[in-house]
Amino acid sequence: MNAGNKITIKSVSLDDGRLPSVIHGAIGNPSPEKVLEVIGSYKNSDHSIIGAFISDILVGILGFSKTIDIITVRHISVLKVFQRQGVGTLLFDEMKKHYQYDKILAETDIDSLSFYLKLGFSFHKFEGKHGNERYRCELNS
Repeated sequence: MNAGNKITIKSVSLDDGRLPSVIHGAIGNPSPEKVLEVIGSYKNSDHSIIGAFISDILVGILGFSKTIDIITVRHISVLKVFQRQGVGTLLFDEMKKHYQYDKILAETDIDSLSFYLKLGFSFHKFEGKHGNERYRCELNS
């Protein structure tokens, strides 16, 4: 199934009751308290969350911060049943279409590195704060 032809991309309200169940997939050790703390961090005026909707179902989110010329991806998560159907790519394409940037930055683990490589990002490996392998990804305009 290709979800791409049925998806609408739009801003997600921080009060949207569907948001916690989708964003938790992008948060390490996502306790209910930690999920709410992360959502609350998007109240900053330079932070945004856009969502992918099929009908009224929120199937994916992309949370990011924006400075004058840099977009930093903070969270990206797609419900498991909709993964590998182009939802994440649609979210990125929509963000790039509406926000000007010189570069996009992201940090990820090995499980998601191939997604960023498919989108044209370069990367370098580093040791995360918990001693785990992490990747800094960069895409220039």
